[in-house]
Amino acid sequence: MGKNLRLMVWGPIGALLIGMALYGSAAAQTQTAATTDENQLEAREKEMDEAAPAAPKESKVDALAKQFNVPASTVDGMRDKGQGWGEISIELSMAQHLVKTDPKTYPTLNDALTKLDSMRADGRGWGNISKELGFKLGPVISDVKRAHQATLRVANRSTTERTGGSEEGARAERHGRPERLEHLRPERPERAERGGESFKSLR
Repeated sequence: MGKNLRLMVWGPIGALLIGMALYGSAAAQTQTAATTDENQLEAREKEMDEAAPAAPKESKVDALAKQFNVPASTVDGMRDKGQGWGEISIELSMAQHLVKTDPKTYPTLNDALTKLDSMRADGRGWGNISKELGFKLGPVISDVKRAHQATLRVANRSTTERTGGSEEGARAERHGRPERLEHLRPERPERAERGGESFKSLR
């Protein structure tokens, strides 16, 4: 009887403890994944901001405007506020996702951007913002990656144009090395004729 009573008492308690442990493990895994996504997004942002500014500002503005399908004036205005190219790309991507996930509260892109600016001004991180607003960072990371590739293409075209269309010159400029000018190399002197042949010519 005592044994059965203990089983009756510990059975539900044991199930509860197991459930709590599983929930805690799942929550920890979710938190780890969110932290990893935020770190990856911040790395993309830094990489984009530190990329060599080979292209003019107007070209990068147009590239991001085309990538996110927004007016160039929107990107230009964000840049004038001191935002980096990576931050601009992240905010535009988040704003578009926010308009899709909560169109009643944020019917326009400008409404979403205003909300994001406010949260960033409060010192909120990208992971915290996405969690509160109800979307994941994975799609944002993909958007920023594509935006970075778009600005790199613009920079490469600009570099090629400045070097007169020379691919070798473009590569040299990107790596900070002067272009090799093969045609300026001194020509090798012709080998002296053999002694016997020179002697015959003098006779």
